[in-house]
Amino acid sequence: MQNFDIFFAGKLAPDANLQETREAVGRLFKVEGQALDKLFSGTPIKIKTGVDVETANRFRKAFRDAGALIDIKPQGQPPAAPETNTAAASSPGPAETTEDTGMTLLPPRTGSLEDCASAVAAREIPDISWMRLDLPGIDLDETPPPAAADIETGQLSMSAPNSGSLADCAPDIPAQPIPDISQLSMGEANSGSLEDCVYVKEGPPIPDVSHLDLVPEEKPEN
Repeated sequence: MQNFDIFFAGKLAPDANLQETREAVGRLFKVEGQALDKLFSGTPIKIKTGVDVETANRFRKAFRDAGALIDIKPQGQPPAAPETNTAAASSPGPAETTEDTGMTLLPPRTGSLEDCASAVAAREIPDISWMRLDLPGIDLDETPPPAAADIETGQLSMSAPNSGSLADCAPDIPAQPIPDISQLSMGEANSGSLEDCVYVKEGPPIPDVSHLDLVPEEKPEN
């Protein structure tokens, strides 16, 4: 597992207040005066050596909460060159300042988003002291059963086993009367025709045109 070194050069987080950040970092290291001034001198100071990823992330979050930024490097690598966005560079003087976004890149496969998660307030645990666990097979539903319906069955009786029929349960359907077919007769086999059964549709009547005359065509005069 790769270990890391942690450096601090007094670099402030964006929109951080210098005095408030100094006081917060001083409380982290329990230092003040010249020792605290050395941390904010602008020169990278190794504050932790050979820590694992989880420890480096905890230091990064603690400094960020205080308003400061640290530099995490693989163990043995030198720190980054001093930047102008430090407490020393923010004091009045001839030092040249450049625009800085306040963002740094961690080594590959490091870092965590735990400190970016929004704080969620703990919820009150409900009172479950009235609950209990019973043995397997115990009915936990103590609801009383519904009252039995008052149904009169005195007129009912049961037949002997393997006896009786459901024929009397069938609906009574009256027989349809047989139509009179006494006027029908059957012709001999292979005789007769169905031509007389063909329905001939009569055409519409021809209208009376006896009152109509033909007028000769008039020729135009030259």
